[in-house]
Amino acid sequence: MSQRIFGSCVCLGGMPGIGNVGKVAADFIGAALDCITFQLMVSTGFPPEVPVEDGIARALQVELKAPEGRDDILILGGDAQPLKPPHMYNLAGELLTVLAAYEVTDLVTLAAYVGTSDEKVFGVATDPDLARALEDNGVALLRNGVIGGLNGILVGLAPQYGIRGVCLMGKTDGERAVDLAAAETLIGAASDLLDLDLPAEIVGWTLQEVSEDEEEAGAKRPPRRQEDDRAGYG
Repeated sequence: MSQRIFGSCVCLGGMPGIGNVGKVAADFIGAALDCITFQLMVSTGFPPEVPVEDGIARALQVELKAPEGRDDILILGGDAQPLKPPHMYNLAGELLTVLAAYEVTDLVTLAAYVGTSDEKVFGVATDPDLARALEDNGVALLRNGVIGGLNGILVGLAPQYGIRGVCLMGKTDGERAVDLAAAETLIGAASDLLDLDLPAEIVGWTLQEVSEDEEEAGAKRPPRRQEDDRAGYG
């Protein structure tokens, strides 16, 4: 992993949102790195339902995964976001407490950007040095706006837990339940920044497989608000 930007342990996460851009990207990266789930969490703010597959029901959940034998990267993903802001903040605090216990130095969330810019990927950071490092590595900074949902809240709260935060946002039109093109662009940007060396030849094939699970997830994101269009929400 590149040490030019990030510290010794990075958590890369993407929760469901607009176009499921961040979730698809994080799920793909977790699959490409052969990650193993080691911790599950739930929230009382999740939608009042349970997913069923092949006759088996389980709770909606957030999961932390890691590649076997590595302690420099964790992957954060989940089935849904809490529906109301208080539950979002509570879950974010619980997740960041866990990440701090695992000595995570940097949290990178993957999200969506809805706008008219020619840039395909935007980034924000929680300190000026990290923001400059993003720019130096070819990531355009989002100068103004808001980032809604857990993908934004986690980054905003991260410094309170001794963790630096970055959010990378892939441009989408916001109309698709699953925007694979935006997710693929985001995967490339995250891979470059983190020196993940993902096999490019399997990106398309794996994304198609991942997307089958994401179509249903689109309905589980929190209601989209007009102000969310100013930046990213997902």
